[in-house]
Amino acid sequence: MDRRLLGNILIVKLLVLFGSGLLMYFKPFNKVVASVHTAFGLLFILAMVFHIINNKKPLYNYLSGKRKSSLQKLQSPLIAGITMVVVTALCLNLPIFNEVYNFGNELRNKQLGKSENQFDYQIITLNNEQKGLHFEIELKKGNAFQYPLFAIWLEDSLGNYLETLYISRVIASSSYDYGTKVDGAWKSAVKRRPEALPYWSHKRGIQAADGLYVPLNNSQDIDAVSGATPTGNFIIKSNSKLNKLNNYKVMLEVNQSYDWNTYYSEDRFPDDEIYSGTGQVGQPSLIYATSISPKVLENKSYSFMNLVGHGHHSGKNGTLFTDLSKITTAKEIADRIILSINQTP
Repeated sequence: MDRRLLGNILIVKLLVLFGSGLLMYFKPFNKVVASVHTAFGLLFILAMVFHIINNKKPLYNYLSGKRKSSLQKLQSPLIAGITMVVVTALCLNLPIFNEVYNFGNELRNKQLGKSENQFDYQIITLNNEQKGLHFEIELKKGNAFQYPLFAIWLEDSLGNYLETLYISRVIASSSYDYGTKVDGAWKSAVKRRPEALPYWSHKRGIQAADGLYVPLNNSQDIDAVSGATPTGNFIIKSNSKLNKLNNYKVMLEVNQSYDWNTYYSEDRFPDDEIYSGTGQVGQPSLIYATSISPKVLENKSYSFMNLVGHGHHSGKNGTLFTDLSKITTAKEIADRIILSINQTP
């Protein structure tokens, strides 16, 4: 094929691809533009095949660096290496390299009146390797999420405590990195927090030496299921020793300090030595639950956990209070909680 004719064909196709590419980047999806871009992209590839055939020798010299200096010989592998790095970075969705795509995507979404949210999840895999049931609890944080504490556990169908699947490490040990101030600096210290997760702690039913149901040090029954407190969206992976296909309930308790509202204000219970004294209180803990049956356990399935009540405001008892009318922003700590279960291999 005549080189001049082929060169003109390539230039025209390149201009069409350039224009349609810009329209696809800056404008919402349009089938006509996408069809033009795709068709001319294929034609451009075909024309490039003829171009390579027509220019085998000079292209070989460009790539091999024949009759060139040492520096010029490095051009081809250097360009190929840079291309591979960029392609790999884009495939891995690395932050700096995906900004160009994100900018165009946001621009197109704004024109359509849409918004796209991206969620990064913290994966917490616990060390309990027993064979039985495998649980995954996914929590997407809500607007009020401010580093709350969590407990997740199993009960039988009658509400009897069976085992803990996850507990925030600071509750499991009662040891806090910011426990006390010494000479103006924070030091780790033991702090007793009966108001933090009272429903779980009373369900567990083990009293520490000081008479509180909150664990002290790392108790053997929960050592393997204590983990870092999530700082955002999270998925907790935990195994259970249970392997019978019975009816169970999965429970989750969450509590966040200092989220007072009109009713649960700082001075609401002045005679309560925890609420108005040593506790890090606010609105009481919230309890979520879902029931699982043998049918659910036979195959991996997904269930939403539903809000069923709250705990005592200062942790004096393990009562489940079902009146949620005085709870406000605490309901927005979690946007959704999804549970999945299957048999461990």
